[in-house]
Amino acid sequence: MMQSFVQKVVEGYIVFLFFDGLLLFSLLRAGKRSRKKARAVFILTLFSAVLWTAYYLIYTSRLPVSMAFVVPAALLIVAFLFRRTVFPFQRHCISCGKALSITEFLSSDEHLCASCYDRIHPAQPKIPEEELIRREVEEKKKAWIGWTPENEYVIVFAFDDSGNALLIDDTRMKNRPGKLSGAIGAIGSREENTEAAKRTLLKETGLKCEEPDYTGRLNFEMPDKNIRFHVFVARSFSGALKEGGAKTPVWMPLKKLKYDLMSMDYPLWLPRMLRGQRVEYYAKCNTEGKITEDILDVDAVI
Repeated sequence: MMQSFVQKVVEGYIVFLFFDGLLLFSLLRAGKRSRKKARAVFILTLFSAVLWTAYYLIYTSRLPVSMAFVVPAALLIVAFLFRRTVFPFQRHCISCGKALSITEFLSSDEHLCASCYDRIHPAQPKIPEEELIRREVEEKKKAWIGWTPENEYVIVFAFDDSGNALLIDDTRMKNRPGKLSGAIGAIGSREENTEAAKRTLLKETGLKCEEPDYTGRLNFEMPDKNIRFHVFVARSFSGALKEGGAKTPVWMPLKKLKYDLMSMDYPLWLPRMLRGQRVEYYAKCNTEGKITEDILDVDAVI
């Protein structure tokens, strides 16, 4: 009879292990709320594995039948000595005394019914993803406090009513990043940023703009110097494009901009600025000029 009982335990262990695994998985998903009970179920799983191993050895005649009593007794003694850890369950809510449902009985380490748990732990409003991103950007920007540029330049783009952007094509370069860019110019020692932008646009493209929009700043920390670019977009302009030369102005639809021929940071900020957003960009570069760390502050105050 005992041998038959041992055989049933051995054969039924897989079914037990399946349901035990489902219970343990659900408790782990609950996180901190059911950490103690998840630990208890895991310990009970180990106990069951020890018991199954003993019964399997008995079933295969490697252990005497008497061990079928000894092993469970030993496990019960250990469970009794560490009962608060092995069995941290209660049948009633410790706050209101209501009998707990199966889910409540298994899920909460605090032994609370659902209504008492919600009362003690009111749901926190979910923070929008945009707000989380903003907080992360603000935290990262603290590392740039006190940073100052050693050289400052302007980058100017023209953008027409048909959604086309004017870029500079450096015909001397092969098809690689840096071939396409905005019109770039240095800022004179006594020159305002806007005046430098107007002068640079006229010089590089032949277009004249009285009031270009100041749309953003690009800050680059390099091993040998710190550089800042002030970005402008001309939306109202006159004149004819320059023809020929090593740097040729070309119109491109915003939806078909060839970002693979621009510096790697352009896709992050250029579309936003052309659409009217004000952006501040921070980037740290290595000795090869490649960006190793960057921050994009959208709708920045500049």
